[in-house]
Amino acid sequence: MNIIHLFNKYFFILMIIQGFFLVFIDPKEFKRKNLKKTALKSKIIGILFFILSTLLYAFSIYSF
Repeated sequence: MNIIHLFNKYFFILMIIQGFFLVFIDPKEFKRKNLKKTALKSKIIGILFFILSTLLYAFSIYSF
């Protein structure tokens, strides 16, 4: 079984939604609770989700 082909459009959409929550929604809640380091980590992880999921999806489409 080829692992790279598990990254289909549904998985891509799921990762983008999860990244959106980590970048835009969770940090606001963390800042309200005075957890600024956690808010920053959440943003970084969310951005990495955006980048990684885009790369994996593109690689999945263009690989054989």
